[in-house]
This record gives sequence, structure tokens and C-alpha cells, in this order.
Amino acid sequence: MKRPNESELLYVEIPEELNAAILRGVQNGKRIMNRKKYVQRTVAGAAAVFAIFVGSINASPALAANLEDVAVLGSLVRVFRWNTPEAEGGQTDVTAKAAVSFQSGADSEQLTLTFDAANAAAYKASLAHFPETVTLTLPSTQEVGVLEEVNQARENSRFIKSVYVLGRADGASQVQIEFDVTADVAVEEYKDPGSIVVRLKEGEFVGQNVYSLRTLSMDQDALTKMQKDFPDARILRDDGEGWLLEIGQYDSEQAAQDALKAQSAQDSLIVETRFGNNVPAHYESMEAFQDAKLETEYSQLLNQSMTIDPILDFLDKHMAQASDSVKDTLLRGLTGFIRDDASKYDLDALNRYYQMAGQDIHQALAA
Repeated sequence: MKRPNESELLYVEIPEELNAAILRGVQNGKRIMNRKKYVQRTVAGAAAVFAIFVGSINASPALAANLEDVAVLGSLVRVFRWNTPEAEGGQTDVTAKAAVSFQSGADSEQLTLTFDAANAAAYKASLAHFPETVTLTLPSTQEVGVLEEVNQARENSRFIKSVYVLGRADGASQVQIEFDVTADVAVEEYKDPGSIVVRLKEGEFVGQNVYSLRTLSMDQDALTKMQKDFPDARILRDDGEGWLLEIGQYDSEQAAQDALKAQSAQDSLIVETRFGNNVPAHYESMEAFQDAKLETEYSQLLNQSMTIDPILDFLDKHMAQASDSVKDTLLRGLTGFIRDDASKYDLDALNRYYQMAGQDIHQALAA
């Protein structure tokens, strides 16, 4: 027998006749035993086919939960394994509207996208990291409504930070879930009614630097226009409530810079260093990004320096060209470095840096 490769194990198609057999087993089982007993053993008439089915998806605990809810969710069509990077399904000939709802359990949570049709419309679910997001792209879904319970989930969910519904430049609808913490994700598809279920459970945090090739921050109108240039980019919110497109992520700054050089629109793209699940920063202009980058580099220098010499070298290189706000930051750093032992420095010589910003070193130390 040919051994399946990893790509063949990413999801399981549920045959029509198998789904029917499972449903019959569930219905019969509920007549003669409570739910707890049913989870432990199903009725004899469906036991064999059920065992084969469960074995085929590695005895997934998520599936066991699905079977309890099958009367509500409909017939299970497709199950994607936990943390599958991309999942695709649905019916390409279905044009529908949909609504997003939220449910929370003891150990897990789920978002359910329910269509006003017997089958789920075509979809592509993409899982991405740093920060953690799941994006559902719906090319034939005309409208997506977010129910009030989803808005409440932003305060009550252990995982979900935000749920966005956006229109793409190509006419597709897009639902994106952003997580506050690392979560494991599974995707399931149902019919009668058509629905997509995104299940969430606690995942393992991975702390590392990533180098993001991204656009500057913008509003939604500008974002939609820029999507035409980067149709495969990930949409993200920044820490200032702006929007951006992430073109790619890289393990090193050099790799990210090389990717930037290969882009034609370099004047609107930057390479941002982020750690773990940190949210992207808000940069409306290239000048704002350069200022922030300079301040970060200076802060690291202050923490590492044992003498004043490397700090003065940095000021000689950058002070004159810095913006007024950055000059103030640079001087506050210098003041903090020398304040505890100012007597050993030539304050009159150092005052030239303060004069570049219209300040005085003696007043700064006295403040």
C-alpha cells in the first residue's frame, strides 16, 4: 500500500454515505444513552464505520466534539488538521451571504461562518504567525455580517483580539481573526446549512525575531487600492489602528532587505523587526519609520554602553539631521546617562549637542 505523504494528510474528505451512517449512529445513540456514554461508545449499528472514520483522522478530539454538535452544525464535509497552513473548500458555484458567530467552551473557542445556502461557498483559510492570524478569503460571498457575540468576544475571548471583515480589490470578501496569544487552529466545513468552523485552543508560544517586509500604515480606502499591487499580501492592523499589507516574513534582516530590493515600489515598503506576537507599529511616512528606527538603535546603544564615547559618536552621526522630536529623545538619553556623575564630564563641551535643539545642558540636568 502506498504510504500517504504529509500533504495528503492535511485534511479528510467525509463521504456522503459515511456521514449518513454517523448521523444515524448519533441519533440512535441519543435515544438510549446520554451524551457522556455516547462519547465513550456509539451504538453497534455504526460502531465499525465510526471506528474506521475516527482512525482516519488520527482520533481527532475536535471531531468528537463535532459529532456531539452535528445536529446543529449540519453534515460534516471536510476536516483540516490542527495548524494546517492553508485550507480550501466550499462550492465554487455557490453565491451567498454569511454571518460570523462566536462560541466559547471550557477548553476551546470557535468562530462559525454560516452561509444562507445548503453548502459553504468557496473559501480559502490561511494561517499566519507573528502576529497570529487566520484569514478566510471568500471569492463568491457577497456580504458578511458580524454578530454582536463576536464583538463581545473581543473582551471575553482568551484568544481573539479582533475580527475584521474587509472587501478586497478583486471583489472577494475577507474575514480575518487576530489573536492576542498563540492559538492552535483547526478548520472544518459543514453543509445543511453550509458553514465553516474555525476552532481554537491554547498553543505554544514561540519567541523569536521576525523581519517583516510591509507597507506603511494607511486607511482602508488606500489599503484596498494597494491590494491591486500586492494581491497575496496579508492584511494587518497596527498599534495605531491603521492598516498595512505584509508582503512577506523572513528569518534575517538581510533576507528581508534583499526581498525589498527586488520590489518595484520600494518607496512605500519598509522592513520592520518584530518579536513574537507583537503587533506591527504605526508608521504613516518613511520619515516616521526612520525616526523610530533611529530611536530604537539609540536605546540599545544606551543600554550597552559603559562609556560615553560610543554615544557621542552616534550623536555626531545623526543629531544634526534628526527631526525635532528625535533630537529631544537623543538629548534625554544623553542627560540620563550623565546625570548620576555629571561632574566627570566637560558639560560645556557636551552643551553643543543641546544647542542643536535649542536647549541647555545645565537646565536639562536640573530638571
